[in-house]
Amino acid sequence: MRVVIDHKSGSHSGQREVFERESVLIGRGQPNDVALDPFRDPTVSAQHAEIRFEDAGYVLYDMGSLNGTYLNGAVVRRASLNDGDEIGLGLSGPRLTVSIDGAGPRPARVAGERGRPASGSTSLEQEQIRFDEPVVSRSPALYIVIGVLVVALVALLFWWLGSR
Repeated sequence: MRVVIDHKSGSHSGQREVFERESVLIGRGQPNDVALDPFRDPTVSAQHAEIRFEDAGYVLYDMGSLNGTYLNGAVVRRASLNDGDEIGLGLSGPRLTVSIDGAGPRPARVAGERGRPASGSTSLEQEQIRFDEPVVSRSPALYIVIGVLVVALVALLFWWLGSR
């Protein structure tokens, strides 16, 4: 089976992309399969959504995007895809129409090998956290940046109150 994505709006409007694989990543820039422009498509997250082959068909997953993933106008976290469905990346973001063509070869799967990526899978799929692995905490740099911002805001507040 293959997935055909027609870009109805956004930075790739009018373009068509064809994938014969088990997983298709959608987001801003590289390493996504559908790599949208970060400046022209600001509502799209770096890793916005994924289309995955599961059981007998393709499924759309929101990858924790900030602006949400829409399927035929409704916000979804996970939903089965049908031929002709419209995917929205954010409320006012790019719109993609999906066609599922059953004429192509069925995506290869690796059965019975837990934790090992299937043939044709993407790097994001390979990096997903398994439930039997410990969750890695966020980068300490993030907390440092947040701390500096909080201190700067408090200092600005005291300066403003003192100058009155």
